[in-house]
Amino acid sequence: MAAVLVVVVWQLIVAGMVRRQEERNDILRTEIASLDQKIREIKDLQAQKARLQARMDVIQELQVLRPTAVRLFDALARSTPEGVFLIGFAQRGNELSLQGWAQSNARISTYMHQLDDSDQFEPSKLRVARAGELHGMHASWFELSVPQHIAKDGAAQ
Repeated sequence: MAAVLVVVVWQLIVAGMVRRQEERNDILRTEIASLDQKIREIKDLQAQKARLQARMDVIQELQVLRPTAVRLFDALARSTPEGVFLIGFAQRGNELSLQGWAQSNARISTYMHQLDDSDQFEPSKLRVARAGELHGMHASWFELSVPQHIAKDGAAQ
């Protein structure tokens, strides 16, 4: 009888220990699930922070580059001599492509020298120059390639 009593008591003790351990495991599972949710929220916040930082970087870059267009047009206007007429230009990266008419090839040459003398541009390259007529007058059509001068901070001047 004592042996049966010891076995029953032992089973009750073991069953109690198992029940307490299962309760602890349930608490741990609940906490783990809660922590997993918090980790997901933190990752979402980090992703949102990265997106906002990228936006801020773009805005800051635009703020830095904002006066660049004004300086570019000012330098083009100051460099364009009398008798030269720009009818178009395009910008790809830091390379400008200028098209226009000039009263003579000498005016194109003067224009190129004035562009080269500007601190905004690197030496220009003549891509096309051909004789033609503009409004019934002899003129020269030209296309120039003009790299913009790059400042030490990486922005075009």
